[in-house]
Amino acid sequence: MTDNTSDIRPTTSSDASGGATPAASSSSVPPSRPEAPARQAKPPRPRSVSSTLITAFVIVILLAIGLGGALWTQRRQAMQAGQEVAARLDQMNRELTLARQDGRQALALAQAQTNQVADLEGRIRDVQTQNSALQQAWQTFSSGASDEILVNDVERMVTLASQQLRLAGNVNNAIVALETAQSRLAQADRPRLAGLQQSINGDLDRLRAVTTVDIPAQSARIERLIAMVSRAPMLVPDDAAPNPQPDDYKTDAAPAQAAAPIAELPADAPWWQRWRVEVESWPSRAGQAVAHELGDLIRVQRVDEPAALLLSPEQAATVRSTLRQRLMTVQLAMLMRQQPIWKTELDNVQDTLARYFDTRSPDTAAARALARDLSQVEIAVKVPDVSDSLSTLAALRAAGNQADGQD
Repeated sequence: MTDNTSDIRPTTSSDASGGATPAASSSSVPPSRPEAPARQAKPPRPRSVSSTLITAFVIVILLAIGLGGALWTQRRQAMQAGQEVAARLDQMNRELTLARQDGRQALALAQAQTNQVADLEGRIRDVQTQNSALQQAWQTFSSGASDEILVNDVERMVTLASQQLRLAGNVNNAIVALETAQSRLAQADRPRLAGLQQSINGDLDRLRAVTTVDIPAQSARIERLIAMVSRAPMLVPDDAAPNPQPDDYKTDAAPAQAAAPIAELPADAPWWQRWRVEVESWPSRAGQAVAHELGDLIRVQRVDEPAALLLSPEQAATVRSTLRQRLMTVQLAMLMRQQPIWKTELDNVQDTLARYFDTRSPDTAAARALARDLSQVEIAVKVPDVSDSLSTLAALRAAGNQADGQD
């Protein structure tokens, strides 16, 4: 700011006609007016104060601009936050609407399932009622007609037991069939069939008291006999078992005795006595050696059947094969309970072993002993029948037919 100094200038007077008069010079003072006192001039302000004010004004303006910008930014953020809140509220409202719809659907589904469960419970009650009615009907039917069915089953079991006893002589299978029939009668618990149950119990007691033949054990013995026959040597050599040398049946005692000195000498005997005893034992040792060597060339044996020595190797193989076939017939006779065939075939086996096989062989001796033991086994064991059970069943059939005829 600059201080403006006003110059006092004389005013021009206008005349009555309104014309302007030229102004007087500044150095001349009108004589009629006194000179006005001159104004005292103000002192000039310092320049530093004006710079401070300008700076403060600029700062105020900058602060105002900053505050305005901050307020505008805050207002914009507030508007954005409000928009986000509004968007979230809209989304929450949509999700809430969907949740309500899902809840209503779930409620409707639960209601439908509840109705279905109620329907199923009603059907279950109906089925239970029908089942109870069927059970009552079955009990009514079984009380009248199950006796006939039970009698048919028992008769089939008893008939099977009778067939096992008559055809195969198998006591064990007959016992199993009768035990099955007995268990059926015990489960049914029919007083009218008590007599039949007693008859079956009596037949079971008689069958259990029978001494049966151990088929597996006897069959194993026959198989062992077949193996011995296959190994036993014959009097003539064959491909199955060639004749052994005579040394096979001798013991080692004779050579040991031949090697021993004739007389025992004390340990302190003189040398000439030892030499004399040694020389005296030479003839006996030479004789034993010659006898041993000649024994391989000449063999003396008693044979009851001279024709056995005339068999060819092919005929010997045929004899061995025939013997095995006879043993198979023995097995079949055991299964069929044919005592005569059993004993006859085993006797033939013993005769063949004694006639055509070397009796000095351990296998032949063991085979003959086993065949002799088998021939003494009784396989035709007398088994009882189930006539009591069959008679009782026939009586029940007759009583039932008579009752049907009266009805």
